[in-house]
Amino acid sequence: MIVEIDFGNEEIRYISCSTKVGKKMNKLEDELVHWFHSKSKNKKYWIEDEDVGESIPVLSARAVVDWLNNVRFKKGKAKAKEIEFLDVKAKKNIYI
Repeated sequence: MIVEIDFGNEEIRYISCSTKVGKKMNKLEDELVHWFHSKSKNKKYWIEDEDVGESIPVLSARAVVDWLNNVRFKKGKAKAKEIEFLDVKAKKNIYI
């Protein structure tokens, strides 16, 4: 299933995942956002922002894929991957 992820600021990215995972994306959205903003759980996707003067999370499709494959669905094969060029319409849309 193709999932469109809207990060705001006109930044839209796409991931491919199993239909089973794709159907759960709306339910998983809050858990994903909580993980993004938890510096103790998610140090990999935080950067030091000189304008703000502190660390902030960096939201990206790569981070969503990493969370799906290595945090939320650890067992089994990879469940998701980032898509660079979309040639089909997304079946699911989420806004983060």
